[in-house]
Amino acid sequence: MRDLRPLTVDRVPDLAGDFALCTFWQTVPHNGHVLARAPEEVLRDWVHEVTADWGPPGRIAYVDGMPAGNVLLAPARHVPRLAAFPTAPSDPSTLMLLTVRVNADQQGRGLRKVLVQAAVKEALRHRVRAIDVIAARPLAVSRHPCVLEAAFLENVGFRVTRDHPVYPRLRLDLRTVVTVREEAAAAVRKVLAKVPGLRPVPDTRPDGVTPARTAHRP
Repeated sequence: MRDLRPLTVDRVPDLAGDFALCTFWQTVPHNGHVLARAPEEVLRDWVHEVTADWGPPGRIAYVDGMPAGNVLLAPARHVPRLAAFPTAPSDPSTLMLLTVRVNADQQGRGLRKVLVQAAVKEALRHRVRAIDVIAARPLAVSRHPCVLEAAFLENVGFRVTRDHPVYPRLRLDLRTVVTVREEAAAAVRKVLAKVPGLRPVPDTRPDGVTPARTAHRP
């Protein structure tokens, strides 16, 4: 059974899974020096800072009650490592997908796509128009495990918005995602409208909108 929960300070240890805690995006390059602070401390402070400014910076997936993967996202102003990439966005409010990680026993089960979908839902909740991500192409010989591969992102709908032979920036236009979803719903309603014995009835949403749906006549 899968359960997606917001990333909170108390859940930072659950980010590890099959990996060590990753502080790649939350820190600047060390230039060979050892990080003075423990990774868990760095991540706790980062989660607290982002949550206070924007909201929970990700989701953790639990399978049968155990941490199985996670997705991290945050506005660019909270991602220090972006300064090391030539394709980093200039707008500090740009929402960045940082990483999507799943445990080895969940590989090939679709959990990575589920986590990307969770990031999309979070972005839409914040009324964000797009999600950007710095990705790595095969030429990135020493790709850090917390940098997502471009091929995976393109498979789930991201498109290159600023090209680079090694580290392009990709974008998922959420206006397109919403449009596709609305068009699909409209197509279903159109088909159901032709079914004898069905009629539209009001379906009130939390925002007060009452679109038509279908129901059997009494």
